[in-house]
Amino acid sequence: MSLFISTLGPSLEAFIKFKHSIGIQYSASVQWYLKSLDRYNFEHGNSPVLCKSLVVGWSIERSEHSNSKRGYWISPVREFGRYLQCMGDSDAYILESPVSRNSYRPEVYLLSNSEIQRFFKECDSYVLRKKTPGRPYVYPALYRFLYCCGARCGEARHLRCENVHLNDGYLDILQSKGHRDRRLFLSDELISYLKDYDSAIGICFPEREYFFPSPSGNVISESSVPFNFRKIWLAAGLKRDGKVKPRPYDFRHHFACANIARWSKEGKNVMSMLPYLMRYMGHSSIEKTYYYIHLIPDYFGNYAVATESLENLLPEVESYEI
Repeated sequence: MSLFISTLGPSLEAFIKFKHSIGIQYSASVQWYLKSLDRYNFEHGNSPVLCKSLVVGWSIERSEHSNSKRGYWISPVREFGRYLQCMGDSDAYILESPVSRNSYRPEVYLLSNSEIQRFFKECDSYVLRKKTPGRPYVYPALYRFLYCCGARCGEARHLRCENVHLNDGYLDILQSKGHRDRRLFLSDELISYLKDYDSAIGICFPEREYFFPSPSGNVISESSVPFNFRKIWLAAGLKRDGKVKPRPYDFRHHFACANIARWSKEGKNVMSMLPYLMRYMGHSSIEKTYYYIHLIPDYFGNYAVATESLENLLPEVESYEI
């Protein structure tokens, strides 16, 4: 049965087949974007050509239905246009990004300590409401890992058991963003928690490959982490009605800001500590870590005074994908 319903369906299927043949396995979320384009085409004239009006119209609709300005949907549709042109369809339109990565600064929701406490309290009970293999253990541990280590969601999802060394107090993040590897040393409290988690989840999945497995024992889907975060957040009675919506990635932002604020409170030289934070978080340059200096005054009231003497030392940070 075909995934697509418009006249572009056969070309979309051939495109996905081509990508698979060269070793690029499009995820379910990427295929969802292509199906969204296909459905939009079917409902707006059913054009046999990937024309500009079709692609731009769909892109605008996607932008209006997304809280993110990153434009994750752009890449597969741009690649589809390039594929069609390579196949001889010179009329195929190649979508250009409506938002420049170099000019975009991510919108950040800075989690408060009270929100974090309420989230985890609800999380521990929320996971018990469905009898799904591993569910009572995986999500509480995964979100705590994000909170305690400032890791990216994809790094948590793809963390393999063979790279976790709890007895030695560290784990390795391999082939992450920019194909960079790094070692994360863990606090004693987190080590103890993860050891208990590992024992419990090991009973459910004794030969699992991933440290935080899905209910089927494989890698957790990309959509399930934000989906369950949103459900837990709302179940905890926390507000989610502002322009910037909280998401699991904001644990990473909180990790950076909380460490900077703690160093300041302890009287440490924040500027000399930033390279350590850069390395731990896996940033490719110190400029991306400087970004958090600009967030601090909005969140920690006394931090602006504490860093007033450093103001002239900070570069003007444009926007970075962090």
